[in-house]
Amino acid sequence: MKILQTTNLGRSVGGISGSIRYALYDTLGSEVSASANTGIYELGSTTGIYGVELNLSPQFSGSIVWSVTSAPTVFATEEVKIDQKMARYIHTGRWTVDSSKKQMVFFQDDNETVIARYNLFNSSGSPSVTEVFDRVYSGSS
Repeated sequence: MKILQTTNLGRSVGGISGSIRYALYDTLGSEVSASANTGIYELGSTTGIYGVELNLSPQFSGSIVWSVTSAPTVFATEEVKIDQKMARYIHTGRWTVDSSKKQMVFFQDDNETVIARYNLFNSSGSPSVTEVFDRVYSGSS
């Protein structure tokens, strides 16, 4: 799932997007994405407000930690709230039933990016699109 994360590190670190890094941590504090600079951009000119578009699993739960590698050393953190974004996408994006795969497919609000697939089953547990009794998450691709 593509999500936007931003941070305001302060005007004193504006104009140095090459020195800004981010890392992702799960809810237990384990690093799940090593410190990187890929895709970071500054909003405006020398504002010190930076952003990055992340492509994360809908199951991800954790935080993003921003850091500045040049003086002054600055850190910032924020919770990554995929569940709120997922709920918004499910309500605003398109969904369809793929009868050949017996799946319900949900899209982001761009109506193209798949965010979730659910296998559909009837009451006896057989794949079905005509008498759907149960849906089971099967992934996002």
